[in-house]
Amino acid sequence: MRHLFLRLRSLRANQRGAAAIEFAIIAPVFFALLLSAVDVGRYMWTLNTMQYAIDEAVRAGAVQELTDNQIEDRVIEALLPVSSTPITVSVDSGSDSVTVVASSTYHFFFPISSFLSGADINLRTEMPF
Repeated sequence: MRHLFLRLRSLRANQRGAAAIEFAIIAPVFFALLLSAVDVGRYMWTLNTMQYAIDEAVRAGAVQELTDNQIEDRVIEALLPVSSTPITVSVDSGSDSVTVVASSTYHFFFPISSFLSGADINLRTEMPF
């Protein structure tokens, strides 16, 4: 019994492996925060790229007097490398302006929480003739 007590006391004083245990506790939280930050940055990049594509298409449609189908094709072609989900584009050329609306759903690689695994993206640009 005394031998067991002495053995437990020596284990308590032993610091070997403490860094490995601390890393095992902290690492999952650190990597979750890191992946979440990268994923949110990728989401913002997708938003900006989609907005730029519809801005350029509506500008080209107004200046070059393109048809609705040509404007829609420009947006879809510009966004092919960006999104893995389908992108819905609608174009409305009224008598005095061109309006482009693009919609898609962004899926996060690393779900930030159980209720935020995806986000709807709805962007709109309008330019007068």
